[in-house]
Amino acid sequence: MSNLVSVIIPAYNVAPFIAETLDSLFAQTWRNFEAVVINDGSTDDTEERLTPYRDRIVYIKQENRGVMAARNAGLRAARGRYVALLDGDDLWEPKFLETLAGMLQADPNLSVAYPNAVFFGSPNFAGRRHQDVFPVAEPVTFDRVLRRECYIFGSLLIRREAMDDTGGFDESLEGQGAEDFDLWLRMLQRGHRFKFTTAPLVKYRWRHNSLSNTGVGLLSCVISVYEKFLASELTNEDDRAWINSRLPELRAQLSYARFKAAAAARDFKRAAEHLANANSYYRRPKLAIARIVMKAAAKLAPRVMAKIAAR
Repeated sequence: MSNLVSVIIPAYNVAPFIAETLDSLFAQTWRNFEAVVINDGSTDDTEERLTPYRDRIVYIKQENRGVMAARNAGLRAARGRYVALLDGDDLWEPKFLETLAGMLQADPNLSVAYPNAVFFGSPNFAGRRHQDVFPVAEPVTFDRVLRRECYIFGSLLIRREAMDDTGGFDESLEGQGAEDFDLWLRMLQRGHRFKFTTAPLVKYRWRHNSLSNTGVGLLSCVISVYEKFLASELTNEDDRAWINSRLPELRAQLSYARFKAAAAARDFKRAAEHLANANSYYRRPKLAIARIVMKAAAKLAPRVMAKIAAR
C-alpha cells in the first residue's frame, strides 16, 4: 500500500455527471488507489447516483460548506502516500494516475505533478487545451505563479507529506474559486517543487453555473489571496510591490462585476455605487454616464413598481 493514491472527489449537485466521473476513475491503468467522495450537502439526487459505487468508495456526507471544506474532509479520511484531486464533473484519461505517479516516483524531490487538459462544454474554449489558454513555464516558481505567468491545473497529484506540511486548503478566504491558487503559492513559497506534463490527461467540463465561472466570487477570492500574501512575512519586497501594483485593477474589476450583478438584479442604487467604485480606477466617460442612468433608474424603479402594484 506504499504507493496508494487517495483520490479526493467533492460532489455538490453533480448528479448528471458523477457516474461518468467515477467511471473514468475506475478505468485507470494505475489500480492502487482509493476513491474518497464527499457529498457536500447536495440537494439533487447525487447521493442516489452514488449508490452503485458505494462498495468501491469511501463515502462522506456533510452539510454544504464549499468545495475546499469538502476537500479538507476528504484529506482527513485519506490513507494514501499520494493525494489526487478530481472534481465531481471532470473526466480522467486512463493513464492520468500512471503518468503523474510515475513523475513523482522518478524524482523524489518533486512534490506535485500536474497535467494538461482539454476543455469541453465551453462556448469559447471547447476542444482547446488548457495550457494553450493558460500558459505554463519551466521552472514552476512562486514568482511566475503569483504573476499568472505560469498556471497550475487543479486536477493533479501531490505527495501527502507536502500537503500536510502546507496545511491543506484555507477555508477562511473571502469568495470562492481561487483557494487552490492560495495552496499552490503556499507550497511553492515553502520550497515544494511542481512539474507539469503537456499530455492532456483530463477532460475539463465547463459549466456556466460552476464556482470557477462566477466572476464576483472568483475575483473576491483572488484579491483575498493577494492580500494574504501581501501580509505574509515570507513574501519578499519585489513580490509585495507587484501585488500592490496589481490590486487596484483587480478591485476595479470586482466592483464592475458587482455592478453587473446588481444591475441584473435590478438593484440600481447598489449598481450605481459599484460602478462609481469601478470608475474611480477606470475613469471612463461611458461608465460615468452609465452611473447617471443607474442613479436615475434607482429613483424611478420604486415609483414604477408602486404604479404596477396599484393596478
